[in-house]
Amino acid sequence: MLKGKKVRLRSVEKKDIDFFHGLWNDEEITRFDGCYHIPPSKEFILENFYKIMNIDKKFLTILNEEKILIGYISYSGLKDLGGNYEIGVTIAKNYWHKGYAQDAIKTILRFLFMNKGAHRVELEVVDLNERAIKCYLNCGFTKEGVRRNRYFVEGQYRNVILMSILKEEYLKEAGIVYKNKMDT
Repeated sequence: MLKGKKVRLRSVEKKDIDFFHGLWNDEEITRFDGCYHIPPSKEFILENFYKIMNIDKKFLTILNEEKILIGYISYSGLKDLGGNYEIGVTIAKNYWHKGYAQDAIKTILRFLFMNKGAHRVELEVVDLNERAIKCYLNCGFTKEGVRRNRYFVEGQYRNVILMSILKEEYLKEAGIVYKNKMDT
């Protein structure tokens, strides 16, 4: 279990299926998924639980201070790009605007940079999702590019912003002295 200031991240368990089913069937939450979203049935999630949770992405649930399940965060190593990871985060809407996503992101960044040997962590965000963009900037991410007309959202194609944070940027933000291996 990973601990942040406000959240704890733990492995997904089968008892979490109802929560995932609720999230993945809420249009307000899934509208920025960037795909033609067909909500999965509870039966589909049950039948495919281990496949879904054991793909190239690692899913962790987000628990708040009261140990209530409020969302999930995922990470995956980008193939053939040593030390590069991609993350994503989803929070149940009744827990928006409380700092949980920001704390979960900072917690997973600490884990990836300090324990998994990450050099760079990136994410994609639909340009309409201003709340998420602000959160990512507050976590130290930098906007580094745009993928034009990448996702179909609300009946139109939208741009996706690519954002990233490097290890030295994370360490500076966290107040940790960084020495690049190439500097020796």
